[in-house]
Amino acid sequence: MSVPVAQLDQSVPLRRERPRVQVAPGTPNDLGYNAAMIEQAKLKDPLFGQVKERLQELGVVAILFDLDDTLIFTSEIFSRYMLEYASSVAEKMGVEVDEVMNGLRAINDEEYKKMGVNPKRWAAVVEKLAKQFDHGEIEILNNLDILMKIYSTEPRLRQGVRALLETFKESGIKIGLVTHANVEWTYFKLDSLGLWDYFDAVVIVDENDHKKSEDWRRGMDELKVEPIKCLVVGDSLGGDIRPGDELGARTVWMPSPWSVYREGMVPVRTVSIDEISELFTALERLR
Repeated sequence: MSVPVAQLDQSVPLRRERPRVQVAPGTPNDLGYNAAMIEQAKLKDPLFGQVKERLQELGVVAILFDLDDTLIFTSEIFSRYMLEYASSVAEKMGVEVDEVMNGLRAINDEEYKKMGVNPKRWAAVVEKLAKQFDHGEIEILNNLDILMKIYSTEPRLRQGVRALLETFKESGIKIGLVTHANVEWTYFKLDSLGLWDYFDAVVIVDENDHKKSEDWRRGMDELKVEPIKCLVVGDSLGGDIRPGDELGARTVWMPSPWSVYREGMVPVRTVSIDEISELFTALERLR
């Protein structure tokens, strides 16, 4: 049964059953393959057959993913509208775009550490940005709507994500999602991309907080799986990888484009990849 966004306590793990999105036969997926081509590939490519065997060797029965910049491209949406905002403001103020953009990035990083991913932080960001300039305050404050377009723009799936999730599903692996974002925005992303049906459990962490080990533990509890039998995959060292490692789960890190998510030490057992499509081959490096 679906849960209305307005009634949802985002500090509580949610499970949501959705009808599988129907795709017409022959429709290409995100790799450019249709269903028949995927079935043929499974017969010819030993990688598909090896996934289940390797997961069994590792004792992994569940995989928990981060969403933003792990399964979908989110940073590119932020970059697009931050640049649009900076360009608009710079033109009206008669200053260089880089001057506005550099200030916007630095203040956003500061406010993220205080306010998490709450969209309301942008009001604080532009207010502080206005104080860095001795003119143009009106232009800086009046263009906030450009930044708000971040939350109504459909993101792109990373290459191979749908085929990846399908393969894990077919291998009998439980799949969970632990994401740190505004609830309504999370629903929008999962709805628009038709991803709900892949997940056996979804945990939405309070947008005013930061992901911690207890949030990943809630995801594991929802799947009824102990950490040692889980694989955690994400882009944030502090929010995904170290919490998963602390719990005893195996971890795969795909470094975030945001420097704030790359701060700190990488756990010794963590395997790093450049793209989510490399996750299958990364299984061979896990110990």
